[in-house]
Amino acid sequence: MNFVPLRNAFKGPVMVIMAGLLLCVTSGILSGCSSDSGQLKASRDAFLHDDFKKSEEVLYSKDVFQHSENRFVHYSSLASIALAAGEYEKANYFLLKARDLVNSLRSSHSGFSWFSTDYLSNGIEYSYLHYFLVMTDLMLAEDGKTAAWTTPEIKGKNGDVIVQAQSFPARVYTPREIADLKQRAHAELLAWDTHLQNLKGSVSDPKLYHNDLWARMLASYLHSLSDQNSEKRTGVLLANDAEKILESDFQNYPSKNVNEPEIESMIQRLEKRDPKQSLFVLEAGVMSKYKIKRFHIGLSTLFRNIKDPGLRMLIERIGFQIILQNSPEFGLVLFSGAVAGAVSGSSSDEDTEYEGPPRQFSEAIDNSFGFLIQFPSLESPPPETKVKLDLDGKLLDLPVVSPLQEMVSTDLKNRESKEMLPEAITVGLEYLAVLIPAIQTYHSKNANFFTKLAAVAGFYMAKKVIDNAHRPDIRSWNYLPKLIAADILPVPPGNYHAKVYIDNASGRFEKDLGELQLGDADHSVVRRRVGDVSILKSHSSFETMKP
Repeated sequence: MNFVPLRNAFKGPVMVIMAGLLLCVTSGILSGCSSDSGQLKASRDAFLHDDFKKSEEVLYSKDVFQHSENRFVHYSSLASIALAAGEYEKANYFLLKARDLVNSLRSSHSGFSWFSTDYLSNGIEYSYLHYFLVMTDLMLAEDGKTAAWTTPEIKGKNGDVIVQAQSFPARVYTPREIADLKQRAHAELLAWDTHLQNLKGSVSDPKLYHNDLWARMLASYLHSLSDQNSEKRTGVLLANDAEKILESDFQNYPSKNVNEPEIESMIQRLEKRDPKQSLFVLEAGVMSKYKIKRFHIGLSTLFRNIKDPGLRMLIERIGFQIILQNSPEFGLVLFSGAVAGAVSGSSSDEDTEYEGPPRQFSEAIDNSFGFLIQFPSLESPPPETKVKLDLDGKLLDLPVVSPLQEMVSTDLKNRESKEMLPEAITVGLEYLAVLIPAIQTYHSKNANFFTKLAAVAGFYMAKKVIDNAHRPDIRSWNYLPKLIAADILPVPPGNYHAKVYIDNASGRFEKDLGELQLGDADHSVVRRRVGDVSILKSHSSFETMKP
């Protein structure tokens, strides 16, 4: 029996499978993975159920902290947990650790890329680190005291100390310390503005995030608290800036359509603030996780963009027809046109934000096929969400001044349309640079079965290196609130029993907020948080897309 035709028929698939097996063996080395996603998931689950003690304890593990590239996420997560528990001094400590870490990695706050080996946080996430620092300083100043707090020491595998232990007693602040905390809050507002100015200087597209309505509104309110006329005038000017941002940058977000009248009314109260009225701030929901959106790019698009004369000469020498003939052996997905668009949706695996080795053989093969371009994506929550505050039966609209998840989602979509094709061409040309020599080796006169296998396997390994170098970073500060609603409450001073109602097309969410003391000059800002809001679950159009 002649086995040659049978062997030839299976030669391509066999090579692909054997190359895939080799890829599985080497991918752990190439991926630079971390092993802490299990703890992070457990911490997030506890956070969503308001079990802050467990959420914090899970994160204090050497398995988590040993991966220095994830340290910003850990510090910011611990800060969010402390904020949710009302432990403002501890939250402030971790926020400063997160900021110092990021500033040590980049020379300016605007240095941000989705394709970075060091997690620097995206521009919006970093922006809200400033917001939380403002709030912690302000809450500490208005409370005038802090409870005792501690953090454990964390040691690595070699016994070296990764995280120093902290222990602080409960104490009452002196008038001087309270004044310093208020001054720090104002200084942080300036730092927030500087960050936004740096972002504005780093991008030319007005659709990308670089102005923040809530930053101007909060700054306006805090300046208006001063007894100095110059500070009050600054507050009015900042309110005017907020009005301009509402009419310009805030137009990018769909939720603007259902909140604009209430926001305009709040800005008017900022311009002529009644000192007997308090600012109420509600942080609602918890940010969803980033997902990966996948694209394929066509060879003809890449050929048109080849500037390297050496690579162009190699392609002309080998010929387009030979590349097509060998596509089965190299597992290529070929398109003759430009970027074909998203061919698959988000990963169904919730634990893959810290991507490690392929978990199944089929996944290794799947990820190695084709000229794959990946971009991060974030689902957009329902934009028609309305928030109302019930004060002893009196219903007040509470406008969404910062639809935070919607802002990140919108910015991602705008960045995708602006940055995807250049990034795709860069990656695709790197693919070609390793593909062409592989095909040349494959077609050399002396190439036998194992030489051909080595050529295919070498291409897969090189391609995996390229994929890792351009892998989108979907780590995120995913303890951030989905939205922030706020208003200067037009009610007489006094104690009120408060409830919040959140409504959209998915239904109604109701939460008892307990007692609020409003109109107290020493407590001018009242902050509350509600965590896992079911009706704010995101509905993404790309989730239903089929390859």
